[in-house]
Amino acid sequence: MLSGHSGGHSGGGSAPGSRPVSVRSGEAAAIAEDVRELGGFGAETVIIPEVGDDLTARVDGLPDRFRAVLLVQIDPVLARAASERAVEDGLRLVVSDQDGAATALCAAALLYLRTVGRSAAVARVAVAGGEQLPSLVPLLMIAGVYDLLEWKDAHAAAFPWRQAVRDADVVVDLRPGSVAAAETARIAQDRPEGSVLRPADAEWGHHVIAGVLRVALACPPGSMHVELDMLRVCAVAIVAAIPLPGHPRVTDAAITDAIEAAVRRSIDPRLAALGATDDTEVT
Repeated sequence: MLSGHSGGHSGGGSAPGSRPVSVRSGEAAAIAEDVRELGGFGAETVIIPEVGDDLTARVDGLPDRFRAVLLVQIDPVLARAASERAVEDGLRLVVSDQDGAATALCAAALLYLRTVGRSAAVARVAVAGGEQLPSLVPLLMIAGVYDLLEWKDAHAAAFPWRQAVRDADVVVDLRPGSVAAAETARIAQDRPEGSVLRPADAEWGHHVIAGVLRVALACPPGSMHVELDMLRVCAVAIVAAIPLPGHPRVTDAAITDAIEAAVRRSIDPRLAALGATDDTEVT
């Protein structure tokens, strides 16, 4: 598992039975460990202190035994470039914590709409700071949300955030910092509970990554890649697995299993009954 300091990069690599290497990588290592535990596979962790435009070269240079890479706390542009390179050249799967967070937030928005009986096709979703998770807006679109407002801080003078979200069914604020958090907290006080989402509401993000990595271990090298439609399948699987309000909370294992099964079916229905192989690694 590759792990980076802040601004660094982490990739989750799993070799069943291997022990994680002890690292001083703060939050990145914690994310990697959480994914490892949810996925039920071993992980090797490697620290890369600084990552720049050579990220794709570093990923390409990993030993062949690593079948997938998890990027943690990487600039979205760099992470997307590494993922696209993997797809174009048929290389190992590359997934990022941003992929997981975007999928989880999409699922959270869909779950709220389900709770209030609002169809995604007619619902309005406002997103601030979308550049933090570039895949979220297109993911919402292919999940059936067509009325989307993308708001940026540059719009504040002419179109304040509070005014922009007035008619929105769901508000997603991805802007970093305490000022943005405080502003959205004030907005949430005047809105229905659950209709305002922040990055912390991406509670199933690590489940998404764990489920995707499980499937990667069962597929031939270079045959599986993370694309928007796969993330949509994961979001829909989360919605289907979460019970309606008033019912017992579903377990972490059940959510991860549901995501894994949905990804397998999206690739080939015959894969749904297969388990991960025992001779592969993720980095």
